[in-house]
Amino acid sequence: MSEPGWRPLVRADAPRVAGLLAACEAADRTGDRRGARELLDDWAAPGIDLAAGSVCAWAGPEPVAYAVTRAREHADPVHEMVLDLAAHPAHRTRDVLARLLARSRRAAARRHRERFGDGTPLELHTRTHGHQRWLAEALDAAGHRRARGYRGMRLDLAAHEPAHAPAAAPVLPPGSVLVPFEDRHDAALLTARNAIFAGHPGSVPMTPATWRHAVTGNPYFRPCSSFLLLSADGRQVLCYLLTTEYPTTGAGAEGGGRELYLANAGTSPELHGRGLYRAVITHTLAHAKRLGYRWAVLDVDDTNAMAVGGFYERLGARTFRTWTGHVLSVPTVPTGPARVAQPPNGAGAAGDGSPTT
Repeated sequence: MSEPGWRPLVRADAPRVAGLLAACEAADRTGDRRGARELLDDWAAPGIDLAAGSVCAWAGPEPVAYAVTRAREHADPVHEMVLDLAAHPAHRTRDVLARLLARSRRAAARRHRERFGDGTPLELHTRTHGHQRWLAEALDAAGHRRARGYRGMRLDLAAHEPAHAPAAAPVLPPGSVLVPFEDRHDAALLTARNAIFAGHPGSVPMTPATWRHAVTGNPYFRPCSSFLLLSADGRQVLCYLLTTEYPTTGAGAEGGGRELYLANAGTSPELHGRGLYRAVITHTLAHAKRLGYRWAVLDVDDTNAMAVGGFYERLGARTFRTWTGHVLSVPTVPTGPARVAQPPNGAGAAGDGSPTT
């Protein structure tokens, strides 16, 4: 097998990278079914710069491994840069993976220095699915530590009945009202999200641009199935649960059927323990069932108090996938000049006229 050539990605590469991800999904069964459209949307996110923050190995005209770094707006106090990567099953050699991780590490350090200088610590964060043992071992070998675990849980709405929920009715704040999301609530919702997660490990304030791109402006966001508990005056979001629906999900669920993903949730800290989230999630599940969804799906952090306490199991949810979070502390002081590889023959160059965000 000849040595691959290396160059950054450009947006015109999206169809070929989608083909690479399809080959990975056939082998790994992680549920990642991103096509060219989804990749282009990902690459348009704030914090992504393909020219400066991506690396890709090419065998002739085809990509065989890639990594994309996503910088964050804030470092509090550590800049936690996200790493998205994949490698074709036929090219998962020790050498290719080591080169991919080393190149992505250098790209991350360069981008970090541009944003925060050398005085702010940098960490690279990525996740591996339980089926991606090959990637977890490559990350281990490159010095990434296994930091925490996550579980994907699925609830069968066809079998879900109110009896599955805890019996005691929550006591909602006087005058509060549960409403579906509307754009007029967006600013108050972002304010609530940033206040709720202030001080949480790994959480930084989201800007309106990032929030809109990743959450309420996401084409897969489902506002009519996303609910907010508002204060009596309608100005404050006390609790919320936001949902998405991906057109390709459901294919991996037993029996098929539409899946509603419970993507984002939060409750004002001063109202914890009053059952507000239970009220919102049980309302959302009943609504989803009426709309014909077969499954409700969510991912939970194994350290989450509600997950540890069995809250979701009591609702009827069961674990069907696992993830591991990997973290690498990256030195931010340059150790020497980086070697620049020429693009392989047959692959488009970064200056081929395609925008690079």
